[in-house]
Amino acid sequence: MNSRQLKYFKTIVDEGNITHAAEKLHMAQPPLSQQLKKLEEELGTTLIKRKNEWSITETGRLLYQHAKRILHEEEYIIQEIKDIEGGLKGTLSIGVSSSCAKFLPKIISAYREKYPNVFIRVYKGDSSYLESLLVDEKVELALMLLPTNLTPYEVKKFNPEPFLVVMPSTWYETLNKDSITLKEANEYPILMLGSMEGYSIHENILNFFSLFQLVPNIVLECKDIFSILNFVSEEIGIAILPQSEIYEIFSNKVKAIEIEDLTQFVEPSVVSLKYSHQSKAARFFLNMMDLIMFEEKQEEV
Repeated sequence: MNSRQLKYFKTIVDEGNITHAAEKLHMAQPPLSQQLKKLEEELGTTLIKRKNEWSITETGRLLYQHAKRILHEEEYIIQEIKDIEGGLKGTLSIGVSSSCAKFLPKIISAYREKYPNVFIRVYKGDSSYLESLLVDEKVELALMLLPTNLTPYEVKKFNPEPFLVVMPSTWYETLNKDSITLKEANEYPILMLGSMEGYSIHENILNFFSLFQLVPNIVLECKDIFSILNFVSEEIGIAILPQSEIYEIFSNKVKAIEIEDLTQFVEPSVVSLKYSHQSKAARFFLNMMDLIMFEEKQEEV
């Protein structure tokens, strides 16, 4: 059995009889009938009843479903190869949150090198904003923290990120150590990342304190991480944030240190709609991301 036979069989079923199928395939009817008979002999079954009333058998329906899938996959493979050889074109819209921003330049650089004719549009915002862009299909992919409800999404995860305490550099100098307990952190005024619908970072941080029977010393709450880091740099307080949310631009004014008794992590991910048609540009981007992540893991080993 080969793809040519599957194509003949699928066309016969689609057209409803051998005569119309032969016309569609631009061939004579007798050779097409012979191909069908040969296929049935090879499989040891009757695929189509041709006496009295023409009808497809149960095994014929099963083969038809497989034939559709196999022929579609062959067309997809051929088209992907043509896209690569001919140069992939189009527009790829991507969303990225600050928690995943550091992953994007390396992936885009490698992607642009291989597919220079793809125009890339990047949207920046918090994870709840990016989720709305996904739902409205304004972006195909979003690099963001995991939503609480994963039902409508396909997800590829990056390495987990720890939570760190971020404090003014001058405060760190007086602390005189490279890590801190949650109880020690609570002796400082805390600048809290605000709650966002569908995301659990705010609740997670509150739960950290609850686990140690502590009431967090929160003096300010804000949903914008950049603003929180700016407040920290101005010595208003400390913050507890995922590692990847800490901007290097503040490196001279703030210091990020480990929390000794905290083992929870967040999971930056690439999220896409599960049932939405995905462009080739998006699929190739995900393939490029997989390749880079694999290479990074190999380097770690």
